Amino acid sequence: MTYQNFKNKLDTKIFGEDLNYKILLTVLNNPKRYIGLFRITNAKTKLIQNITQSCEIKFGDFIEEILSEYIIEMGYKALDKNIGFDEENNKLNADQVFNDEHNIYLIEQKIRDDHDSTKKRGQYANLIKKIKALKQKFSNYRIIACMWFSDDSLKKNKKFYEEQINNNTDEKVDIFIFYGKELFENLFQRIDIYNELISHLKKNKQKRSKDILNVPDFDISEEIKNALLKTKKNYPKINTKATFRQRRICRT
Repeated sequence: MTYQNFKNKLDTKIFGEDLNYKILLTVLNNPKRYIGLFRITNAKTKLIQNITQSCEIKFGDFIEEILSEYIIEMGYKALDKNIGFDEENNKLNADQVFNDEHNIYLIEQKIRDDHDSTKKRGQYANLIKKIKALKQKFSNYRIIACMWFSDDSLKKNKKFYEEQINNNTDEKVDIFIFYGKELFENLFQRIDIYNELISHLKKNKQKRSKDILNVPDFDISEEIKNALLKTKKNYPKINTKATFRQRRICRT
């Protein structure tokens, strides 16, 4: 994957026009979260917080999409990520599910391993549910399931996950936990792909090193105008108070 292709995908995913639209919807639906007396920061600071949080979430989605493309590039066959239902009839979706001639691969990915005790247990339990669904769907295949944390600087729950993995007694299921390059070294045996990903990320970060996050001017911004028009079309009832709310918040 060329750097320019990588950059275009990242810019579209994280900094596309939907960012302003979603932030605007948040403001219109919850104006008191920005201007209440019991908030020590001003509205602009809260908006910046929302924007940065949104960008972090979208970045996780972007890494998932990039890995999907690399998986296909490496010659695997991508499968439907909607893999079935659990015992309570809840829909199960995989971050990555693909196969080769003999194996079904499942990857559940996160940016970093920093969950608290409740979330880490829920995350592993969810992995097991997806493994069971794949076993039912592909009974003739071996299941290779992985948890991958792309940022290897945090390994908060590694011991817990390893203990849970050691409890696996199913001879047709292998479960692994990987951090950073381990996924590409041990599963794919394509460290060159990982090096390319890191190279693109470093180059993009360097080019953005002097960027300053700006909150759009709600009075004159063309982006906000377009977002308001989109809101009016999709949520006309919300938009009846849009002008009043957006001006009040931005001047706080």
